[in-house]
Amino acid sequence: MKRKQSEAKINLSLFSLLLFLLLGFSSGYAQCVKTDSLTSKKYASVDVPKTYERIIAKGYESLEMFDYLGHYYYKVNDLEKAKTYFDLLFKKYPIAKISQTSIEVYRKIHEIEKSKKFITALE
Repeated sequence: MKRKQSEAKINLSLFSLLLFLLLGFSSGYAQCVKTDSLTSKKYASVDVPKTYERIIAKGYESLEMFDYLGHYYYKVNDLEKAKTYFDLLFKKYPIAKISQTSIEVYRKIHEIEKSKKFITALE
């Protein structure tokens, strides 16, 4: 019985390692290799928001991903996407775990949304 449990643990460890490696290789197309013209050194540029969105689409998620995406889309003035990720953040995690900055940005987004609705109602 103990032998089967240890084999199951080993199989689970190997599966986890394989899954980790596959996720690392499969997200390679989110990177762009560039060369510095002065030093001729290569460096990789990763599109973090798109990478996080693909990870979330696969079913993996975390508080940090939702927080990052909400702030990112707020800064680039895409309020619909920012609201979407902040809604997911506040729906899935307790407020005690969410940063005060995120709470303030979320309130600002709701205030902007209310003012837009008010302006369209006047028209």
